[in-house]
Amino acid sequence: MKRGLLLLTTILILTVLQSCCKHDDDFGYCSTPAVITGIDYRECICCGGWFIDIGGEELRAPTLPTDFMESFSPDDLPLPVFLEWERVEEPCLGDEIEVSCIRRR
Repeated sequence: MKRGLLLLTTILILTVLQSCCKHDDDFGYCSTPAVITGIDYRECICCGGWFIDIGGEELRAPTLPTDFMESFSPDDLPLPVFLEWERVEEPCLGDEIEVSCIRRR
């Protein structure tokens, strides 16, 4: 009886502790520091999007995740963020990236 009660208590404590943890970015994901520096107003077939400084290199993201854009205003620029990204495989101008995760710093 005592053993079953101890097991039940342990399971309950572990469940409560797990539910209190933040899961949305799990610390290792969406962690590259960057700054959204401006809007690309150029009017060409490969232009448009957002200029982003990542480690001193200015890159361009044609789009940003929708959930981030709902809480973002160009008045916030320059905006320090954390993000996950990768270069576009066949870039048009060579500076395009795809942002898979972004959050404010």
